[in-house]
Amino acid sequence: MALSREQAERPEFWAALAPGLGVDAPRIDVAASVPDTGALCRVLGREGYVNAPGVLSRDVTEALAAGVKALSREGIPLPFAFVYADLWRAFQSVSGFLAAALGKGYRALPDFWVWLVEPRDAAHGWTAHRDRVQPAVDSDNSPSSLTVWLPFTDATPLNGCIYVLPLHLDPRFEERRWDGDDNHVVHHPEDVRALTATEGSLLAWNQNLLHWGSRASRMAAGPRISAAFEFQRGERTPFNTPLLDPMVLPSFEARLGLIGKQVLQYRHMYPLEPATEALAVELRDRYLSRAGG
Repeated sequence: MALSREQAERPEFWAALAPGLGVDAPRIDVAASVPDTGALCRVLGREGYVNAPGVLSRDVTEALAAGVKALSREGIPLPFAFVYADLWRAFQSVSGFLAAALGKGYRALPDFWVWLVEPRDAAHGWTAHRDRVQPAVDSDNSPSSLTVWLPFTDATPLNGCIYVLPLHLDPRFEERRWDGDDNHVVHHPEDVRALTATEGSLLAWNQNLLHWGSRASRMAAGPRISAAFEFQRGERTPFNTPLLDPMVLPSFEARLGLIGKQVLQYRHMYPLEPATEALAVELRDRYLSRAGG
């Protein structure tokens, strides 16, 4: 279906589409169990990423996965899953780790996405890239910005799990330069690491880290469903605007504006139908200002 503006602007439409999720307030108890944040930060400084299992409960991951599948069945761009309060709450629930890694005044960036990688040979995640090519780590490799990636199904080599080049094996972190046409080249493939992850894990990486989502396979047991959100230190110049209070759920209209912004800023990854692009422009222009910043 082609999502209309009238549908997008009606909370009742979204509530009926995914009755297991809430629009105005979470319908599920989104609690997190994050392990030793100090240990995670030490791993983050050496490897450039963390992969902590068992952070979100199965009730949470199953409800969020079902909501994403509902959007996919209707042909609705998947970042519209962020109309649901439960998805925002999932990222809020790992605030203890984010505060340890980025400082208590950390902010949420207006940068997020949702994936459903089908178990078929033609499906894949995003190709090799660095989320930022300007410096996003300090001299000791502590992050000034992070991407947090939450899988709602198991992520395996057969359904498109994340692969990374660990920080300490990447010469770019010695050179302190992450831009250029060859910034995604891996000179020693044996250094690459597959981040297999069980549903409900917490994955995060500094935004200079080279990473990608692999190609799926018809042999996969099921799809890879996941979402990501980006965060930065509060005292740093914004990497994107408007910066958001990470513990405040934006209004429904502000969420629509932010979603419109996502659809447009990532259209280089997903070519848009004219009607979808027009809707995204209208939602962004009408409502993004309500997100504050």
